[in-house]
Order: sequence, then C-alpha cells, then structure tokens
Amino acid sequence: MEKTNSDFWMKVKLILFGIFSITTLILLYYSLFIVLVSLIGIGLGVLVAPILSFARYRFNIPRAMSALLCLIVFIIVIGGASFGIWYLVSDQAENLSERIPEISANLKSRLSSLFIKHSAVQAQLEGLNVAATAQSIAAFFLKGLQNSFSATSGFLFALIIGLYTSVSLDTYFAAVVRAFPENSRDKASAILSQCAITLRLWFRAQMIDMIILGFMTAFGLWLVGVDYWALYGLLTAIFGIIPYLGTLIVLACASLITLTSEPSLVIWVIAVFVIVQQIEGNIILPMLMKGQVELPEVPLLIFILLLGSWLGIVGVFLAPPFFAIIKVLYVELYLPRVGEEIG
Repeated sequence: MEKTNSDFWMKVKLILFGIFSITTLILLYYSLFIVLVSLIGIGLGVLVAPILSFARYRFNIPRAMSALLCLIVFIIVIGGASFGIWYLVSDQAENLSERIPEISANLKSRLSSLFIKHSAVQAQLEGLNVAATAQSIAAFFLKGLQNSFSATSGFLFALIIGLYTSVSLDTYFAAVVRAFPENSRDKASAILSQCAITLRLWFRAQMIDMIILGFMTAFGLWLVGVDYWALYGLLTAIFGIIPYLGTLIVLACASLITLTSEPSLVIWVIAVFVIVQQIEGNIILPMLMKGQVELPEVPLLIFILLLGSWLGIVGVFLAPPFFAIIKVLYVELYLPRVGEEIG
C-alpha cells in the first residue's frame, strides 16, 4: 500500500515538473529578447567588475563612482571608434550599395563566360538573382535585431543591468552560492568564479584578435589596391568571431565583387586573406591564448551555427562566450563524475 502511494506521488511530482518545465520554456520563448538582453547585461557586469574592484582597493573610489566613470569612458571610446570607423567605411559602403545592380550583372556575365561550355550550369546562372540572394542572406544574419528602436533600447537596458551587476556583483554572487546546498557551496563558488575568469579571458583575447585581424586585412587589401578595403577589414574583424567560416564568407564576397571590376586583383585578395590567416593562426592566436581559454573549433562552429539559426546575428556573437562557459561546466562537473564512475 505504501509503495502504491509512493509511486502515485512520484508520478504526480513528475507531471508537475513536466508542466512547470514546459511553462518555463514557453515563457522564455516569448520573452527571448528580454532574456538575451539580461544575459548580455550580466556578462557586461562580470567583465567590468574587476575594474571597479581595482579602483576601490587601489584608489579608494566607491564602486558606484567607478561604474559611472567606466560608463563615461566607454561612451567616449565607443563613440570615437564608431566615428572613426564610419569615417573610413561610410563612403565605401554607400558606393558599394549604389553599385549592387551593376556588380550583379557583371558577376553573372563573367560566371557565364567561365561556364560557357556547361549548359546546365549556365541555365542555373541565368536564373540566379545575385541581389535577391544577397538580401536573403543579410536578412538571415540580421534576424533577431528586429528594428533600430528595439536594438537601441536593448543595448541601453543591457548597459544598465551591466552597471548594476558590476557594482553589486559580490552580493549577487553570494546570493547565488547560497542557493546551493551547504555541502556544495564551495564547489559552486569555485565553478562560478572559474566561469567569470574564463569569460574575461576570452573577451580580452577576442577583442585584441578582432582588432589586429581587421587592421591587417584592411592594410593588406589597401596595399594591393583593392576597392572597399576598409569595409572588408571591418567585416573581417566582426565575423572573425566565427572560426574559419566568418573569414571565408568575407573572402568570398570580396573576391566576387573584385572579379566584377578588377579580375586581375582577385588573386591578390585571396593572397592577402591567406597570409593574414596564417599570421593570425600561427603567431597572434598562440600569443593571445597562451595560458588562457582555448575553444575547440569544430564544436564551437557547430554551436555558433545552431544559435545563429535560432537567434540570427545575436546568436552568432553570443555563442562563443556561452560555449566557453559550457566548456568550464563540462570540465569541472561532467568529466570528474565520469572519472569516478569509471573508477
């Protein structure tokens, strides 16, 4: 009789847990924008918190004042960098936008001449609308941004959450640790601290790598006389966060556009990208990642594509830091348990 009652209540608990889980997933789905913005804000707070701690213990500046100073510096730096980038790229981006119909027609013509002996390929090229294809690809990458208002409001909301998180990070950290059973709090504290350290190391290494990669690509393309060199450098820096695939996308676009106007420079475009990638892979990344977080490329690429298909461009940029944290949890929680079971 007792066993029957126990089984009954176990089934009730499982049903309630299932209902709760499904309800939570539905709420998260319909609140996805808020969840993403909140996670970005918390991540920003974790990144900024060490700066506030340094200012507090070294110069005795209150954390709230340090946060305000960081915000001012952030606005100045981001504003100055954005103005400089826009100054370099705006004319090239506008010119490229105006030339899209011409580039599309020239590209179809040159590709048709290359495959003149292959009627099946030519038939496919005749039905290809390069401009429409480019627009559909852009729409896929921009999925999740919705519109400028929501993107701007989301950024401001994330920034506010980040500032509050950075000021009171120790309090929030202690509250999260206390949510675990007492015998697991030390382990939880160590793992959460390791996640924060990993996130900071990844962010620092990634920012440095993106800046160097974009600068070298832009300089190399400018050196060989390629049009839109600044635009290609910016895109390489941005999409450099995607291992291999991001750079290949920019290389393919740059090569096809160059093919329509200056075919003789296509080989130089490919050479610049190959040389830059070799320098990055063999010199820059080993220096940046020495003793720091290293993410396996293939699982990371799969994870980026997965989040990108769900969330668009937002998912692409959130995937690497999430993957870095997942790796920490995998190493600290899963592998030791598997080792114990095997032993």
